Amino acid sequence: MDSTALTAAALDRLRNIRLYAETYGCTYNFGDTEKVIEIARSQGCTITDTAEDADAVLINTCIVVARTEEHMYERMRLFAGKTLIVTGCLPGISADRVLSVHPDAYIIDPDLIHSCYREVGTVRAGDHAVLQIAKGCNGHCTYCITRFARGKLVSFPLEDIVEQAQEFVKAGAAEIQVTAQDVSSWGMDRTDGLRLPDLLRALTKIPGEFHIRIGMANPDTLLPILDDFLDAVADPKIFLFLHVPVQSGSDAVLKAMGRRYTAAQYEEICRRARERYPDIRISTDYIAGFSGETAEDGEASVAQILATRPGKVNITRFSVRPGTPAAKMKNLPEPVKKERSRALTNAANAVYDANNEAWIGKTVDAVVTEVVRAGSVTARDRTYQNIVILSEIPLGTRVRVTITGHRRHYLVGIVALE
Repeated sequence: MDSTALTAAALDRLRNIRLYAETYGCTYNFGDTEKVIEIARSQGCTITDTAEDADAVLINTCIVVARTEEHMYERMRLFAGKTLIVTGCLPGISADRVLSVHPDAYIIDPDLIHSCYREVGTVRAGDHAVLQIAKGCNGHCTYCITRFARGKLVSFPLEDIVEQAQEFVKAGAAEIQVTAQDVSSWGMDRTDGLRLPDLLRALTKIPGEFHIRIGMANPDTLLPILDDFLDAVADPKIFLFLHVPVQSGSDAVLKAMGRRYTAAQYEEICRRARERYPDIRISTDYIAGFSGETAEDGEASVAQILATRPGKVNITRFSVRPGTPAAKMKNLPEPVKKERSRALTNAANAVYDANNEAWIGKTVDAVVTEVVRAGSVTARDRTYQNIVILSEIPLGTRVRVTITGHRRHYLVGIVALE
């Protein structure tokens, strides 16, 4: 059975059944799952909380590192006795293995999700919403297999994005997460000259009480629009949160990675952003132990973390992905990768503790965006600080919070007395 037939059959299975969904990987994947669920609901399906209660299981897959990919196959084997529907990045690069692991699996091409969803158009009611603004990427990273699965950049029309955001707000979204493989590349493939700052301005004009969190923006596509971008995020509806993955503090490693910027250019983005907004919270990513990385290269990344003081650091040990240019490079031993990862983690933890200590005693304006568990909520200030409050407060409520402590990865606060 060819992939086209599998895709059609998978969508046809989403009729009048009980469906359980699992999602792995990036925010974009979660957005795709929400769309599949809305398609399924429009065709008479109900969504269950457990696989045991379902007639079929949907797995939205991730392949960013080898360990994650293997976990996908483990999940598929676990549901050998169930109707299995698979989507995400894995089928695009390894459909044959998917079918070898679960011969009766149905595959949904992520591109078909979007075309079918346009005919449905409903959105899930809830406090969080994932707003996809583009698919694919024009990068040339030598280690990345995702770009093979997702293809070249295709920016979605501004009008469609705004219309969907409006529906999210009507459905009660307090936080809208703007996402793509590279958010700051939105518009690069358009002929009308519109870029991300224009889209952000259009989104902030939507009436309602909501906040926008901007997703990952690569340094090489963000830097040319940085001034206009910083102007756009002045709007109070946008969190002052910037996710810019640098991956390495060494120019030699960045070149080997195919990243089209220098360590100094990333640091320039951090500097200019903080000159404009001193409290802006910057998140970044590092790959530990990339092929050819020397001890000095690793030390440069550690030094960069300590110098740039990011509020969040995502650290991944380098994983060789088949078919990528990096697969032909000499791989470092796993103990070396582990040691480099530990050094980066220690540096990040030191920065977290210092950053958080500086917040204790401050009182900030925040909005409640999530219920953590009964009796507590998560609130976000303008810089997207994760503040846990041990109180029951309705979602979307604006509060004044006094920071009383921290747990390294989040702040703890109490509602300030007026």
